[in-house]
Amino acid sequence: MTIKEISEAMEKIGCLSYTTLDGGTLHSRIVHTLGYDEEGLYFLTMDSKPFYRQLKFNSQVAVCGMYPASRPTGKNAVGQPAFEPGYTFRLSGEAEEVPEETIRAKAETGVQLFKYFLEDAARYPATRLFRIYRGKGEIFDFDFEMARRDHKLERTRFSFGGETHSEPGVRISEDCIACGECAETCTFKAIEPGEPYRVLGSRCDECGSCLLVCPQEAIEPSRTI
Repeated sequence: MTIKEISEAMEKIGCLSYTTLDGGTLHSRIVHTLGYDEEGLYFLTMDSKPFYRQLKFNSQVAVCGMYPASRPTGKNAVGQPAFEPGYTFRLSGEAEEVPEETIRAKAETGVQLFKYFLEDAARYPATRLFRIYRGKGEIFDFDFEMARRDHKLERTRFSFGGETHSEPGVRISEDCIACGECAETCTFKAIEPGEPYRVLGSRCDECGSCLLVCPQEAIEPSRTI
């Protein structure tokens, strides 16, 4: 997945939650991502805000959001909350402040996001530009009622700036006896028969149902991104 595609997914959501650390305490706030280039994903803050001070002290930042809405539309046929098809977005990365000389040099080449920053900073001089230059995350594309396709999930993981990521989904080991219990219990159509059976990680919700029914304990839990 390209950084352009990552940025487009964020832009479609609009404003996302950005979380930073202040000592041992997590702090979240809603931020609009400004744009991207080959060096990262850009956003604004002001040096008068705790957000700025937290980023300068600890570069780690987590971002998440949901499209098109976080509210269910009602209940489905089995009484669970129903959501129209959409996706959630999450990213864990490291951010750095962009020096003014870099901003001006890029603005002079006509790049709009840097021109916008200079215009905004002229109005609010405390404004500062940051970029997430390294990160990894996931787009969790859901259609729980299977209105637009024959399965519920498509999960895409990504990384950039030298970061790496693990693939989603639980894993079936060589201890599998091909009894089929896991595939029968999976409502996400994420398990294919074979010897051993195989998990399609992009479809796996990591719900744990297959782990509970496997008579061989041959299914390994998912890994952190």
